[in-house]
Amino acid sequence: MTAPRPATADDLTGIIDLLDTIFRREKGVTDQSVLTDFPLLFAEENLENCRVIEQHGRIVSHAAVWPRTLDFSGQAIGVGIIVLVATEAQSRRRGLAAELMRDLQAAMPGLGCQLGLLWTGVPEFYQPLGWQTVNTPGWIASPSDTTNDRDHLLQVVDFDPPRHLDAIHQLHQSHTHHSRRTLHESAHLFSLPKCPVLVGESDGQAVAYLVDAQATNKRGLIEYAGGARDVWELVQHVVADRGPRRLLVFPTHAELADWAREAGWSIEPLGSSKGSGDEMVLVLDETLNDSPILRQLFCWGLDQA
Repeated sequence: MTAPRPATADDLTGIIDLLDTIFRREKGVTDQSVLTDFPLLFAEENLENCRVIEQHGRIVSHAAVWPRTLDFSGQAIGVGIIVLVATEAQSRRRGLAAELMRDLQAAMPGLGCQLGLLWTGVPEFYQPLGWQTVNTPGWIASPSDTTNDRDHLLQVVDFDPPRHLDAIHQLHQSHTHHSRRTLHESAHLFSLPKCPVLVGESDGQAVAYLVDAQATNKRGLIEYAGGARDVWELVQHVVADRGPRRLLVFPTHAELADWAREAGWSIEPLGSSKGSGDEMVLVLDETLNDSPILRQLFCWGLDQA
């Protein structure tokens, strides 16, 4: 068994086979792969932030960090999103994943990460490694039926990169709380498999967008930007045309929860900015220990692992 080491391009086939087996095929998912679901994670420039352990020349355990920058009212916070922590079935209970996590956690400050962020169904695994559970403010809104009532103030069209990419990238970056993205990153994230993007146009200009995610790792109306009224019209459009969808209401668009209540939708606390599982934080910068940012921390949908 080797010690944890950064992944190389030669490891990629073995990594994807391991992770697709655990996170896709064993769950009956045959039309998605982690390679295309996480294109920026496995991009050449981030591959060294993937860690592996191998046995007899075969990858048996993997964990990765994806460094991001979150913007809180102009304050930049470096966040390392932990992604795809997994060990093959026959090699579990040997501490391999914990070993990979400790290696990543030691490297994260050097990557500019002040906080670690992850989503999990097994928080008890991460707690001994220093992680704490946090609750994200916001709501999950679900329609009680597929009403056809909706506003018709916008022209609603499918995302067309040549027409819309610049505009919806700027819409995302305009919020007081957002993940900082390059245009290149936005191009990848707005093209993820099974995550179609709808755009609302007014006088031929994109004024809002909404991601209608139906992927195994991202599900529901998970990301949007633009004026809250315009976003709500896009939500109405999706529900009327495509059936019930779960809407994650982030504090940046709190009005969406009010309109959903008025429309008879069920509302529950969000709890986790992914909408499921436990959200956990690792404080790497002690100046953030008592920061209100820990109580506001969320990562917009397409950056969620």
